[in-house]
Amino acid sequence: MNDWHDPWGGATRKGPHGHGRIDDVDDFDDFDDFDDFDDFDGLDGDGGGWSTPVPEPGSPLPPFRPSLSLQRTRFAIDLRDASTATVDVDHLSGKASLYGDDGHVQTSDMPARFPLGSDRIEVAASRYGMQRIHLVRADGSQRRLDPAPGTPEHWRAQLSRRHPGLGRALAVGAVIVLTINLVLLAPQLLDLVTHLPLWADRFAPFASPIDLPAGVNAALTLTAGLAGIERALTFRHHRLLDAETEGIDA
Repeated sequence: MNDWHDPWGGATRKGPHGHGRIDDVDDFDDFDDFDDFDDFDGLDGDGGGWSTPVPEPGSPLPPFRPSLSLQRTRFAIDLRDASTATVDVDHLSGKASLYGDDGHVQTSDMPARFPLGSDRIEVAASRYGMQRIHLVRADGSQRRLDPAPGTPEHWRAQLSRRHPGLGRALAVGAVIVLTINLVLLAPQLLDLVTHLPLWADRFAPFASPIDLPAGVNAALTLTAGLAGIERALTFRHHRLLDAETEGIDA
């Protein structure tokens, strides 16, 4: 990942004169200029029954357990006042929790916006991984938060730094897989949809020139899912290329 910065060594330190508190949480309900996040509606998880209960205000940030990497992830960033903001994401429940140096501040359904004075942190995710986890400053500049050690995003970033050739190969491979899947599966899906009564009663159905065995289609769907995870871990997204994995997610 670009602009690598590791705030984790100082995640619990306080700024000078006791600073390090995240303010203006009461402004969280103001979504007037949050229009760009409307595209993320409907990404909330549906597995809240399996998720950790919402933390109590001021409760400390719990240790991150890599064994929960399929359910949770975590990111942090050092702020200008020398404090650290940490966002703990629960993919199953579709919730994100903000922690400051003084403990838990806010938990919200995703997509979420956590105000930090004049700045804010924007969070959105799908079941494949994060789509957005950025600090947006008052001047409009943005910076992605850094993944915590032990998270899949951290592991993937380390892989690219230590083995850049392999990292690029995985990224290119994911694009190739999704392109092939789009070419092979899209006509079959269109054939299926246009033969439904709602469409077929009004328009001529589409006949797909491609008709693959169910086992091949299942393998293509599986590889598309893996490619979607790879792209989510590296924060890559394209409306057309990733349309199939978004459909799987839905």
